[in-house]
Amino acid sequence: MGLITKRVCAVVVAIVVLTLGLPLGHAADEPPNIIKYRQNVMKAQGGHISNIAAVVKGEVSLIGNVAANARALADLSRMVLPLFPDGTNTGKTNALPEIWTDRAKFDQAAKASQDAADAMIVAAETNDLDTIAAALDKLGKSCGGCHKPFRKKKE
Repeated sequence: MGLITKRVCAVVVAIVVLTLGLPLGHAADEPPNIIKYRQNVMKAQGGHISNIAAVVKGEVSLIGNVAANARALADLSRMVLPLFPDGTNTGKTNALPEIWTDRAKFDQAAKASQDAADAMIVAAETNDLDTIAAALDKLGKSCGGCHKPFRKKKE
């Protein structure tokens, strides 16, 4: 095979690879996929909060797991802001338009939840139920700081 033929083949292969790869990368960030991902993150947060609440209420005695749940919550809380890009305000979502029309307020509320999740880690590491309960109360209020103004009411 000549040098020109090799170069033409290489260019054709590169074009085919790039062309096939572009739709796959683009499809991954379609709004319905982001919305589903966002909902999964929110459900995961709810699960960790429920686990901590079960310990605080005395339903289970797994206080040693509270710190791990708190760390997971803190990690998940850092994922929230990028999960509301433009274009994800329609479709199967409970997100209200105010997220996009008053983004500064939404960002502030999400940051407050991050701070409350970080405080939950500190409280959890004490293994003191009263300290954990107080942090859980603050965390719950921070969740409401987003949900009340930015999520559709459940019917």
